[in-house]
Amino acid sequence: MGLVKGFTLLEVVIAFTILGITLSVLFSLLSQSTNTLEKLKRDWEDLITLEKKINLGSIEGVEVYEKKLEEYNLRVKVYRKRNVELITIE
Repeated sequence: MGLVKGFTLLEVVIAFTILGITLSVLFSLLSQSTNTLEKLKRDWEDLITLEKKINLGSIEGVEVYEKKLEEYNLRVKVYRKRNVELITIE
């Protein structure tokens, strides 16, 4: 009988373990990327909504407050909806 070369069971188990860990890390990163993309889409839609409301003069459902930027000697009006702020200079 000739000498048979191949992988031992231990080598195969270690290879599958490394593969499993790598795949779990990749799926975790993909999940985080998907969540970030969804948040960015929601923020973008809120920003577009804010801009439309300001252009139409309707600020229903929008938090509005004025702020003074001392270092620039400016007064600004801040329109806020959820996490998105749109700032206009007065």
